[in-house]
Amino acid sequence: MKVKILAFLFSVIICSVSSADVKIELPEVIGSWHMSGKFEKPLITEYNGENQGTVAYFTYSRNTPNGTLEVILTEGAGTGNIYIPESVGKSKGLMSADADFEILEISGHDALIENQSYLPLVLAINVSNNITLTLESQSLNKSEIINIAEMILSEWNVTE
Repeated sequence: MKVKILAFLFSVIICSVSSADVKIELPEVIGSWHMSGKFEKPLITEYNGENQGTVAYFTYSRNTPNGTLEVILTEGAGTGNIYIPESVGKSKGLMSADADFEILEISGHDALIENQSYLPLVLAINVSNNITLTLESQSLNKSEIINIAEMILSEWNVTE
């Protein structure tokens, strides 16, 4: 499963870069976190070269305590939804480290959280059809990253 999430994120990273408009914007401030960077690009398919959606990377930071939060928003026909299995648990992740996976529901949306000792904590949420919100941070624990996700989702009025 981790391989599927990482493969998707890797395929997003290697797509062609050009300017794009994100339909759903993230707030400049989320609690004590302030947006410190933003990068957007369209998703291009290998088959027909058409724009199949948008991926946007947002970086948030805070001073007390110091921390960084990466938020990735993908939306559009080519992005699909994250795969969430019926059950998960421990498995060997990257670098042979034990990884914990947990299926959650956050503000009514299916979500998957992954925790590995060598990588940031990752929370991926199916916001609606073809919209996925991913939060990553080495600075946050599980309850903090879920709380931030709930704050972001409460700002949106997303319908299928």
